[in-house]
Amino acid sequence: MFRILITILSFFFVLLCNAQIPHGAWRDHFSFNDGRFVSKGNGKIYCASSMGLFTYDLSNAEIDKLTKVNGLSDVGISSLVYLDGANILAVGYESGNIDLVYPDRIQNIVDIKEKSLSGSKAINGFLFHQDKIYVSTDFGIVVVDPLKIEIKDTYFLGQGGGNLKVNNVVVFGNRFWAATEEGLFNASVSDPLLVSYERWTKISSFSNPNAECVGVTSSSDVLFAVEKQEGVADIVWLFNGTTWQEMDRPFLEIKNINAGANKLIVTSNLGVATYSLSGLKGPTISAYSFVYLFKPNSSIQIDEDRIAIADGELGLVIGTTTSQFYSRPQGPANNLSFSIAVNKERVVVVSGAYDATFSNFWNAFTVHGFKNEQWVDYQNWGFHDAVVAEFNPMDPSSYFVGSWGSGVFQFSDNEMVNRFNPENSSLQSIFPNAPFCRISGLAFDTKGNLWVSNAMVANPISVRKTDGTWISFPYATAINADKISTLRFSPYGSLWLVLPRGEGLFALHPGSNIDSKDDDKYRKVKPYDRDGNVFNIDINTLAFDNDGYLWLGTSQGVLLSYNPERVFDSGFYFQKIKIPDVIAGLAVYLLETEVVTTITVDGGNRKWFGTAKSGVFLFNSDGTKELLHFTAENSPLPSNSILDIKLHPVSGEVFIATEKGLVSYRGDSTEPSQKFGKVYSYPNPVPPGYSGKISIVGLVNNTIVKITDISGNLVYETKSEGGMATWDGKSLKGNKVGTGVYLVFCSDETGSDSAVTKILFIK
Repeated sequence: MFRILITILSFFFVLLCNAQIPHGAWRDHFSFNDGRFVSKGNGKIYCASSMGLFTYDLSNAEIDKLTKVNGLSDVGISSLVYLDGANILAVGYESGNIDLVYPDRIQNIVDIKEKSLSGSKAINGFLFHQDKIYVSTDFGIVVVDPLKIEIKDTYFLGQGGGNLKVNNVVVFGNRFWAATEEGLFNASVSDPLLVSYERWTKISSFSNPNAECVGVTSSSDVLFAVEKQEGVADIVWLFNGTTWQEMDRPFLEIKNINAGANKLIVTSNLGVATYSLSGLKGPTISAYSFVYLFKPNSSIQIDEDRIAIADGELGLVIGTTTSQFYSRPQGPANNLSFSIAVNKERVVVVSGAYDATFSNFWNAFTVHGFKNEQWVDYQNWGFHDAVVAEFNPMDPSSYFVGSWGSGVFQFSDNEMVNRFNPENSSLQSIFPNAPFCRISGLAFDTKGNLWVSNAMVANPISVRKTDGTWISFPYATAINADKISTLRFSPYGSLWLVLPRGEGLFALHPGSNIDSKDDDKYRKVKPYDRDGNVFNIDINTLAFDNDGYLWLGTSQGVLLSYNPERVFDSGFYFQKIKIPDVIAGLAVYLLETEVVTTITVDGGNRKWFGTAKSGVFLFNSDGTKELLHFTAENSPLPSNSILDIKLHPVSGEVFIATEKGLVSYRGDSTEPSQKFGKVYSYPNPVPPGYSGKISIVGLVNNTIVKITDISGNLVYETKSEGGMATWDGKSLKGNKVGTGVYLVFCSDETGSDSAVTKILFIK
């Protein structure tokens, strides 16, 4: 019994260390620093960022997050309100989508998103009144029945019944008050003809009745509204039910106002001002007590003394007017992700960028490092646009980052230890008298030399040798392209460089002596078929698979060369991959209608393709069978625009960088071992009610896996994808197996190497 207990505990340890999410599951890696909206209800503070929301429990300070991965339907939150009367958290999105978060479920309403309507459909606010939810949108007010989950009415307040942006709606004095981009409107709550724009009256008491009303809020006795002023401080108005009076002009560009139990809170980037409900000004927060960062977007009253602030840099800030603290889920500093690098120890994501014209985005130089389930960021506002990262294979703690303008940076354990530019290396600047050094690619050769592609200069390829010295290669004339991109080494020792804008590829074999150009072989080539016909397409990326074949991601799908080692000979060519029997009678080629932006090969030699508009595809090893297709519509992907994909070699987790943020998916393939090492499975023990797949890892490529019961009866058999095999916990007859110990026998294809492990099922 003691031995069994020790085994079970060891399995649990393996599970905790190596299987953060089960096979087939997703997780987000979003930043919650950009707090946008805040609300309160049910003993919690709710704070929304662009990619999701989190809750802060006022009783115990616990934080929980809610994103597209675990229940929300969308990203790009544009409104968040807890509706006390309905016990519903209402979440609105820029797309027009709505999620109603009940205590026991989330109800999605897609009617506005799918409505055929010109212009923006963004959701700006919610009001619960008399069993209906009044939704403020960029085109009007939509009335929703939360019980039937259906739209009852739409009020278009614009002239002639046209679209008019409504910022929010409240009820005061038995009337609806709508803050719009063309002033403040009101109408009787009991009016049955509110669908007619003529039933809504514009308030004429403002200094400019046609100016945008930023927001409106009310207590039991008074109504407050904000009139936007161009170039000067906005005006806060007070209405006592009879007369309007100008109350204050506290800030430029007021973002929102919120009336609490005994306070009015006015929020701007410049400060958070408090007032009594009679209009007397109280303390103003113009800076936080604990940090220099200050970017409030929305504020509410928590209790008599405390307020909660959604801050664009800190997430959620809680405290009094004199003392505050911040709280948010753990995550990267921002949601910008352009390129990913992965080794066994960590994931590195860089958040710079350049556009289709190769112009800078001018993002702050930012590197996100993920290790031991924690994100640690390096940010330097003196530099910009980190665009590529590469681990040093000789030192797993060391990696290099290339920037689009600031050269190459060397890191050790997330600490920047060196920077290379034209002043201390062979790298060159695009300007004659300024060190503006654009780096597009990094790659290590088998000897540990770092190769660098340096765009738009006379010597576009540089090498940092293992002794720390630099040399460069003067092949600009041969390359004949201003813009250069992805850099990769082939299994045959050649360096390959993508030349965008239809320029093709450049291949270089540096010979045995890296310091000599005399034995170099190089060639610029456009992709052509067996007959010499050129494919007139743009190449975006390239990858070599486990068989040494060269795959190209292009503006019109995928090209494949089975003989890239012959690039310097006459027999080198590419071909399209025909998908058999997809549409009868038609020749259909692999992803021919897609712009393929990135290609990654997993341990089973399967191909992960990222696209510009259609999400992520997984195909089998030869590209003839689609295995998975993830989109923003059928998965937690935040966007269908994919920038990069990388796989963790040990866990099989697939990290996906999109234009809106980073997510990961637990795949079923890992990098295979050369020999069986520590073979184990997870989850193990398999808990009662578990319906997912069990992963068996630590395998060699194409491992034959046979699973038996304790008596030796065959229960299941399969073959590994790279270093991982999976089992759904069912027998060969399709029945769930019962409680007990199951033996897992693993052998390589020749039967010369083997391993055994155990799986315990508990019901």
